[in-house]
Amino acid sequence: MQGKLSIGSNKYKEFIEKHKHTIEIMNRYFCLSNLTVLSYDVKGNRRENLAEDYFYQYIQEHKEDIETIKAVALKIKNLGFNEITFGEKLDFTKTEYELDTSYGSDFTFLENMEVNSTYINSPIKYRTNDSCYCMILGSVGYGDNKEVSKYGKNIELNSLIFDSNRLPNEITRESTIELIYELAQEKKAEYEDIRDSVDLSISTSDLKDYFERLKAVTERIDKIKDNQELMNLLNQMQNTLVQLQLFGVNFENQIVDSHTDITDETMKREKKVYLNRRYWASIDID
Repeated sequence: MQGKLSIGSNKYKEFIEKHKHTIEIMNRYFCLSNLTVLSYDVKGNRRENLAEDYFYQYIQEHKEDIETIKAVALKIKNLGFNEITFGEKLDFTKTEYELDTSYGSDFTFLENMEVNSTYINSPIKYRTNDSCYCMILGSVGYGDNKEVSKYGKNIELNSLIFDSNRLPNEITRESTIELIYELAQEKKAEYEDIRDSVDLSISTSDLKDYFERLKAVTERIDKIKDNQELMNLLNQMQNTLVQLQLFGVNFENQIVDSHTDITDETMKREKKVYLNRRYWASIDID
């Protein structure tokens, strides 16, 4: 079947002649073994749940779309993807993706991307509100020298029937990384407002914690705990803290009201993320 002489080949000559065209196609695309030897177990029984059977059935059910499927498959091949992961139930809208702006790492490229409103701007966090493909791409280089790697390109699809023009015409820094950078730049004002609000809120909270510690210290020192001057100072500080907290709440409400993509939940989440990051940074792992 591979076109080479072998012992007993005459036995299968009639079969090979009958299916000559099909065998030539399988040899041309290097899938002969996949569709023959690897499709059967040691007893000669055909294996179940083969990808080839799934796609054959899919194509049989969508014969009217065969040209669209071919156009999508050919464009994916021309873009340098060697393998397709396909699942009609794949939902790319439920995942948060990241692009690290400082050093080379894998990243994801999709349709209809939206950058999330966050405290930090690196890595860039983003989602898609609708995409029929999910490209997993590698990157090399640092910062402004970051480029898309030529290797390790993978693509996941939840449909094979869509306009191939929805796929980029090429996989380059300009067509992928730069587009995500541009979306992030549009969020610059939101980044800054979230950072200012979170910093003010956390700093005020820290100040309150320090005040409670100071108050506890003064209450255990017998010589000063009943001192009227000290009590007046502590009361003044407490009143000032209440005013600061109120100011911070009002400032946060202004930020939320100023941006449609920033909500109360956004602020709660980003404060929690900030505190978790600060906690882990304070732990000495040596």
